[in-house]
Amino acid sequence: MNKRVCKDDQIKLIMECRQSELSDYQWCEQNGIHPGTFYNWVSKLRKSGYSLPDVSKRSEMKPAVQEWKS
Repeated sequence: MNKRVCKDDQIKLIMECRQSELSDYQWCEQNGIHPGTFYNWVSKLRKSGYSLPDVSKRSEMKPAVQEWKS
């Protein structure tokens, strides 16, 4: 996605991502958005006072974390 996205569209995209069954990274990859760009949107919107839902899925990370702790 090589274009500017207005604040309202950023909010819509973040909400769509967070309501999906995918991790943020997977959703971004499927929708052509660089994950770093997505997280910049989230950060800037939160700093502006917007309340956004937290990450919906972290299940992909749990096995790796459990292996690391072992």
